[in-house]
Amino acid sequence: MRPIIHAPAIIAALFFLGACSQSTVRDSEVLSRSEPVQFNNAPQPIEPEAVQPAAPARRDMVVLLPKPNGYIGGVVVRSEGSEPLLLNTAYAGARIDGPGQVHALAYDADRARDEFGSVIQSLPSRPANFVLYFLEGKDELTPESDGEVTRIFSELKSRPDPEIWVIGHTDAVGTMQYNDQLSLQRAERVRDDLVSRGIPAESIEVSGRGKREPLVPTSEGISEPKNRRVEINVR
Repeated sequence: MRPIIHAPAIIAALFFLGACSQSTVRDSEVLSRSEPVQFNNAPQPIEPEAVQPAAPARRDMVVLLPKPNGYIGGVVVRSEGSEPLLLNTAYAGARIDGPGQVHALAYDADRARDEFGSVIQSLPSRPANFVLYFLEGKDELTPESDGEVTRIFSELKSRPDPEIWVIGHTDAVGTMQYNDQLSLQRAERVRDDLVSRGIPAESIEVSGRGKREPLVPTSEGISEPKNRRVEINVR
């Protein structure tokens, strides 16, 4: 019986399929004579398709893992004939042995890593977002953001096959056409820097949004440093 799970959190689940014993039918000896076979009072042979395999035993396990930022969330585990079991603490778990058989389990970080390490490592990398800021009216990074590029590159390089979007933005100073061009130049500047460090160019898509999507809403003509930025989204 499948558990019904509602989960705004990360779940590591292992499915253990129990042994399924099947009845088998042995072929009778082949008779070489051509005359009809007389069974007399012998029991009638069993048709193979009439033999049904036993239903497989199934055990499901659910363990609630915290997100990297520590957020836990919660999971409700149900099985037909059992009361709902709420998991809302880190490494809380439940084992379902069959209909109406839900048992609470207690895990910790070490046990979860030992038992689910291969599962966790096989999960795709989480999406990540970075922001770099620029000097006013230029495609030159601020000194603070210039020092962040190496850290961002290390994160991108650790991903086996990243998909990267580099999106440029401006403040509200200047015309729409001017800012469209400037935002694209900023995005291309970041793209070129990442490529020079070893990120494949084909994995990076660039675009410029001009002053259409300010991080801090301002009136027209206002210079806002947080709006002069490039966003890097990776998955």
